[in-house]
Amino acid sequence: MSVVDMVILILKLIVAVLQLLDAVLKFIR
Repeated sequence: MSVVDMVILILKLIVAVLQLLDAVLKFIR
């Protein structure tokens, strides 16, 4: 795996976590 692949993977994980948090906040409110 190259460095670029790792960075893309990390960015995708961050986006997924942010979407999950957004969904949880909407669910709570």
